[in-house]
Amino acid sequence: MKYKIVLTGDGAVGKTSLINRFVTGSFTGDYKATIGVAITSKSLVVQDQEIYLQIWDIAGQTLFRQFRKKFYTKAKGALLIFDLTVPKSLDNLYSWIEDIQDITGEIPFVLIGNKVDLKELRAISQQEIAGFLEDNISISAYFDTSALTGENVESAFHELVSQISSFNYQ
Repeated sequence: MKYKIVLTGDGAVGKTSLINRFVTGSFTGDYKATIGVAITSKSLVVQDQEIYLQIWDIAGQTLFRQFRKKFYTKAKGALLIFDLTVPKSLDNLYSWIEDIQDITGEIPFVLIGNKVDLKELRAISQQEIAGFLEDNISISAYFDTSALTGENVESAFHELVSQISSFNYQ
């Protein structure tokens, strides 16, 4: 089974770092903006079935917005990522969801609040996240993650794969 998934969210929220943690188990602290899209792959076994993930890391900078819509074609699911220290990064996910659904229709979404390790800088409350989830019922799960420590990274990706496996695509 082969699934294309997209990681979306503003620039510098940690999309590339989350992918690196998931695929290689490592973290690199130097930030390099993704230009356009970067594609990575990983195979995993879920419920005795081998799944091949094609992971699309979508550039988060606003100037790429008009180009990135074409990258959503044939995506089976999306990780929506925001930075727990930057409130606007959560608010901006509304437009990301709209753009994705314009191309894909309904697909599974998993919401990720990244950089949970920066506890003293956290600027988004659980209540704000709960409100966002109420506004976006198409999101099936939420995880606080840390690409630095690896906290919940595997769980978030596996949850998305599980949602895709059981999703009724139209």
